[in-house]
Amino acid sequence: MFATGVLAASSLGHAIMRRHDVPDVEYVVEAQTYPQIVDLLSPGDCLGTLIAPTWLLTAAHCAAHLPGGHRISIAGADHEVEGVVCHPSYDGDEHDLALVKLVQAVEDVTPLPLYRQTDEKGQHVLFVGRGDTGNGHQGQRRSINDGQTRAATNTVSATEQPWLEFVFHEPGQAGITDLEGLSGDGDSGGPALIDTPQGLAVAGVSSWQDARRRKIGKYGAHDFYARVSTDLEFIDAVTADDWDGEFRDCPKEGCQCDLDGPAGAPPVALVLVCLGLGARRRRPRARVHRSRTRDHHPPRQK
Repeated sequence: MFATGVLAASSLGHAIMRRHDVPDVEYVVEAQTYPQIVDLLSPGDCLGTLIAPTWLLTAAHCAAHLPGGHRISIAGADHEVEGVVCHPSYDGDEHDLALVKLVQAVEDVTPLPLYRQTDEKGQHVLFVGRGDTGNGHQGQRRSINDGQTRAATNTVSATEQPWLEFVFHEPGQAGITDLEGLSGDGDSGGPALIDTPQGLAVAGVSSWQDARRRKIGKYGAHDFYARVSTDLEFIDAVTADDWDGEFRDCPKEGCQCDLDGPAGAPPVALVLVCLGLGARRRRPRARVHRSRTRDHHPPRQK
């Protein structure tokens, strides 16, 4: 069972799509409870997880937007970013993982270990987010930013490589957890944590949400996290003492939107996205015997 440490007001950040029938305060947590989970670009705009004294694990589509000389606050101290190592197979799609190297080691925060087993299916996980928040009736379009950090739980429903898949269950459905939730916009790069006898371990990294039927953030939505256990070789090689020291930037994604609306008229909200005025991007994603519209929890447009 995960402990979430209820708090009326916490540090900067916004978070998590949640159940409508559970008081919001039940989801609110002290950001300091999880000091390894840090704001990557700005508060409420992508997350990273400290997995080694000088390394953060995040989503490649977030790391692509890290500016030169960027500084990240960890446990109240600023840490300068030395560089990024993008997953070699990331092309804006699968293997949405990157490692962020810090100039100086973090000394007062214990890094979170990686989940190294491949038995994730059926496991309960904890999400900690600082992106948009709303409930399963409202969905992403009616979400808000209120300056709070939240944690939610879910269960791994499938482990289709290289993803961990989650479903946002509605109250009354089998499989729903007490603090059921999914990631919101701005939560990309945040971890899916599995509780082990040794403590919490990072099993996945927030990447995208199934956008079919415009159900973003609503009950029935499917959330996808890059699966750590399938990319341990990459992570271990880069964070090892004998790493070759070669940085590799992540490619930035273009806005490839699914604009098919009634009678061919694109919804205004989606047009704004492609104009760079909205918070999310959508693009088609082909899978075996089915197609999906992919909606990253993207970096916010500046």
